[in-house]
Amino acid sequence: MEFVPGQMVPAIETPDRIDAVLRGLDRHGFAAPIEADPAAHEDLRLVHSEAFLAFLKSAWTEWEAAFGPELDGYGFVWPTRNAFGRIPEAIEGKIGHFCFDGVSGLTPGMWMASVGAAGAALAAARSVLAGEGHAFAACRPPGHHASADLMGGTSYLNNAALAAAWMANQGARVATVDIDAHHGNGTQSVFWARGDVLTTSLHIDPAHDYPYFTGYADERGEGAGAGLNLNAPLAVGSEGDAFLSSLSEVLSDVRRFSPDYLIVPLGVDGFVGDPVGKMSLSTKDFARIGDALADLGLPTVFTMEGGYSTEALETCVPMVLHPFRG
Repeated sequence: MEFVPGQMVPAIETPDRIDAVLRGLDRHGFAAPIEADPAAHEDLRLVHSEAFLAFLKSAWTEWEAAFGPELDGYGFVWPTRNAFGRIPEAIEGKIGHFCFDGVSGLTPGMWMASVGAAGAALAAARSVLAGEGHAFAACRPPGHHASADLMGGTSYLNNAALAAAWMANQGARVATVDIDAHHGNGTQSVFWARGDVLTTSLHIDPAHDYPYFTGYADERGEGAGAGLNLNAPLAVGSEGDAFLSSLSEVLSDVRRFSPDYLIVPLGVDGFVGDPVGKMSLSTKDFARIGDALADLGLPTVFTMEGGYSTEALETCVPMVLHPFRG
């Protein structure tokens, strides 16, 4: 379940999402998926804090011991701006400390699924760094909302950030172009003060959509990362031409940064039929997005993020990936 304004409803981040993606890739003649090993602890530490990882690993066990297995685990108190930052011992308090929203519940499979998704992203990064050209990580759950020590937006571990950090740790210069309809707040946070990764995100203006508190155009990074964070907020209902115009400007910044590799957190919740997205992109628009990204000529890693229409997942994901096949 997840908590949306005024009510608890069935979660929209469900297993059939990846089933739809894989059906679409198979129908369009892409290679069969390759199983990846779960992410190792030392790799997760490239992005996430030790305290956060310890929490995620034991969270369901603690929740089940306190409240039983019948209900998903949710907090009901979140730290306010004047809190002292203490971590409670009670699991419902820990959830409030490590989670920033009401749509990211604890479930029995949450930890292993998250480590598996992170492993897929890292395997894709290693493949591309080894010279494979391009790779798509069919991650579930998504990851771009997770920061070093916060989960949210059904993101528990930040798959795209882990891929980027691992590549940067090998000496590579990396840029991210997040095309999900919602701001990649976790990725922004991870690289906010770093000078080796350019983070960019195109999304609905957070004044009107999730995650509300980050993703504004004046958020540009600090320290070594000053000027290396770029947000391109779009109006509610934006169509393909508006998105492609903003994407063109973002890609100009990417070219100026001159990265060795590109990471694309790929969300298709901008599709006009998506139940939670507030954009109006068509299947053809996603094909145009893929062409624009391919024009960079960079070895590219894609990580699956949002998209809650099975139609869009089955048709739009292959459209974005089509120029990168081969």
